[in-house]
Amino acid sequence: MADEAVFRSVKRACYAGLDSVTLRTEVAERLRRAVAFDAHAFGTADPDTGLLNHLVADRIPAPLAIEYADELYPLHSAAFTIDSARMGRPVFRAGSESPAIAAVERANGFHFGIDVLLAADHRLWGKWCLLRESRGSSDVAREVALLRKLIPHLSRGLQQATLVDAALERESNAAAATGVLLFDARGRSIVRSPCATPMLDDLADVGVACDGGIPLSILMLASRLRDLAKRSSDGIADTTALRARGRSGRWYLVQASLAETHADAVARTVVVLRPMMPREMAPMLTTLYGLSPRERDVIAGVVRGDTTKEIAARLGLSPHTVKHHLDRACEKTGARGRRALIARLFRDAYRPTLMT
Repeated sequence: MADEAVFRSVKRACYAGLDSVTLRTEVAERLRRAVAFDAHAFGTADPDTGLLNHLVADRIPAPLAIEYADELYPLHSAAFTIDSARMGRPVFRAGSESPAIAAVERANGFHFGIDVLLAADHRLWGKWCLLRESRGSSDVAREVALLRKLIPHLSRGLQQATLVDAALERESNAAAATGVLLFDARGRSIVRSPCATPMLDDLADVGVACDGGIPLSILMLASRLRDLAKRSSDGIADTTALRARGRSGRWYLVQASLAETHADAVARTVVVLRPMMPREMAPMLTTLYGLSPRERDVIAGVVRGDTTKEIAARLGLSPHTVKHHLDRACEKTGARGRRALIARLFRDAYRPTLMT
């Protein structure tokens, strides 16, 4: 009975229209009544790359968080996490993911944990790690069953929260500003432009603070680039990028690249971050609404102003099939007709700009 009450409570939070940070904080508090954990880290993920882009944590030691972002997740967990989510293996226990991760957790005082992968529409939207100092006397099978039952609602909740965050975005004159960070070969921040500071404050994780106030998502991105360079034959890696959401609801594009080799024969890492412009948000919103590839293709034709017959000819479909995809897209976005569909996507992407 207690588990059922917690299930209903968490489910209500998932559909309450909360922003991402509030949702994750609220869900963790409600779940404590049924699942035992001494610390937790609830991260959202960029659905295209699988990289974690924001963290809400409680009682996670900073050294553990930094090592996880700098090495453990990019090298030992990212591929496993994304594949597990796609294959429908949404819950696993500490140690089954990677011996390296389990060893670091034990070194930081945590000897048991449960990881929850949140996926929807074949994309990873988040990862929630619940850690304990000991296994204790709790009924793990019951807790896992409850978490598994909650996963579809948590996943949809994160999707909806992302839309809420996007609607809260506010473009201003500072939107064109670009922040620059410079890291040395060991991943330490050595230079920061003035414009970067407010963006870093907006992107700051909750419940864990790293030296210099650098969000874990940026440390992870820089680490990934350095690893790619090490593994390449010429020591060169292409620029890597990540979309990250700030507390304000604003989305940022974060790009990392290797600078020219310094006089001491080591390369620095340059990270450039800037707010995403409204036109960059519209394509991403089609993903956030859970539109299929074909539905996105049809919407692209609608946005271009093509008729149903023109869209059908371009895509090699029948007009009836095009209409079916359009109806499904309208249903998912809550729009009535193609004009309302365009207006919905336009409003969600551009309205914050028009209202400033």
